[in-house]
Amino acid sequence: MLRDFFSKEKAARGFNLPMAVKASKGGWVLGATVGFGLQPFYPPTARIGTAGWVVIGVFSVLTGVWMNVLMRRPERVTRQTLLLTAYLGLINVAVAQWLAGGFPAPYHELYPFMICTAAAVQTPRRFFVFLAVLAGLALGPEIGHADSHMLGDLVAELVLWSLASVFILGVMWMLRQHRADAEESEARANELARVDPLTGLGNRRAFDEAMVAEIARTRRAESELSLLVCDLDRFKAINDAHGHLAGDNCLRQVAEALRNELRGADVCFRWGGDEFVVVLADTDELEARNVVVRLELLVSSACARPDNSPLSVTCGHATLLDWMTGDDLVSAADRALFSRKNPASARRAS
Repeated sequence: MLRDFFSKEKAARGFNLPMAVKASKGGWVLGATVGFGLQPFYPPTARIGTAGWVVIGVFSVLTGVWMNVLMRRPERVTRQTLLLTAYLGLINVAVAQWLAGGFPAPYHELYPFMICTAAAVQTPRRFFVFLAVLAGLALGPEIGHADSHMLGDLVAELVLWSLASVFILGVMWMLRQHRADAEESEARANELARVDPLTGLGNRRAFDEAMVAEIARTRRAESELSLLVCDLDRFKAINDAHGHLAGDNCLRQVAEALRNELRGADVCFRWGGDEFVVVLADTDELEARNVVVRLELLVSSACARPDNSPLSVTCGHATLLDWMTGDDLVSAADRALFSRKNPASARRAS
């Protein structure tokens, strides 16, 4: 458990950047409100006189510019920029405390809020480094200036808030791990819902989603798109004579042959029963016809029926036209398949 807690691999699991940004913004608003509100009562003039106002002004301007950039360009906000922002706030508080003369100036009371915000947002490794830097900035300038009672109070305060923040850190880490586990489980479930368990190809649902995306891409690129519908020949006879397990083996053979033969941009799906569909990206009518010939020959040579005779498929193809929807393209390929499997019926129908 402790090893996982400090593991780099698990540190970022479940990290929710929008929520982290909200927590950081809340900490900054609170810190700025309290910090600027204290300055009239504890001005930054105890160490270097009126020049302290110049220093505070410079730090405020730099901080304001940094925060303005992050708010205007949210795409730049990352875990790294949030950490840098936390250190920037830490330096602001330490400088204000030092310029105000250290104790009894109350700027150090902002440290607990910064500790808790860091615990809620940062990973364990980064948090403990941040905590060490904070302790150094809080205690270092006071050594030799604050009396032992004040220094003891500050140490006790930092210890108590550090313990509370470690609890927050642990709770947030566990919540992030649970969120990551849930997201991964959901992603796996969604993936399985789109995979045919028998062949490992995408199923009808995956095909429908792919067609929408591919048609949109094809029309944006003003390219070509073709579709094949492939049907195993005399598949019912295999099931009747040899059983469904033998039929399943034939389907797996065909799926493997199609998957290995297609180009990287092409995708094969199990349409249902003994039918497969192949989406051919950037493929025109002539190229699709050549793919049909090649796939039919491939299956006949690479796949076998239970009696070791060649297993064959028949394919119909269609190419996307301007007026077609996805359903239109599927219907056109299906009609082409029917015409090839039943030429006499197709002639009578025409």
